[in-house]
Amino acid sequence: MDDESGWNDLLLELWTDDVRDAVVRRIEEAMVGRRGWLVRVFAAPERVRAELTETVHAVVLAAIRDETGADLDVLGSQAAWECYEQVWEQLAERWADGGRTAAVPLGAEPEVVRSLATLPPEAAVCAGADLDAHGYTDPLWVAGRLRIDADGLRAYLRLDGGRTPADVHRAIHAILGVLERR
Repeated sequence: MDDESGWNDLLLELWTDDVRDAVVRRIEEAMVGRRGWLVRVFAAPERVRAELTETVHAVVLAAIRDETGADLDVLGSQAAWECYEQVWEQLAERWADGGRTAAVPLGAEPEVVRSLATLPPEAAVCAGADLDAHGYTDPLWVAGRLRIDADGLRAYLRLDGGRTPADVHRAIHAILGVLERR
């Protein structure tokens, strides 16, 4: 695929708001358990680790390719990359304020942060946290509020197939319980 192949014209002919929205849905579905990364990339792009932005960038390119067949890295035209920009802007609108992550009730933050710190790294990431350079849990804060990806935690439990150690299971359910009390 290159610009002479006709893929640029094909992409631009089929690109609509519906296609853009399908690409965004594909990204959001692919990022279950990683939605904290979406929030971090779009809520504070200047403070996020470069690796997270690069990962989201790669997911956007893959979703456009999977939905349309167009490989933007190969096409390279400014017009084709405008489709990418539309997807990026739509994601920013949906996730910069925390998206579908839940705000932890005021006053419950210390309890939730303590529980997050006891989770294995993969579970903490599913909850929306990140790991700092030393491997410590970095909870997700947006506009001064602690945010948790409850869907990500539930997905972690489903994917683990019941092999979660009892203490991890308790910590996850404690976090989810705090969110349900609000």
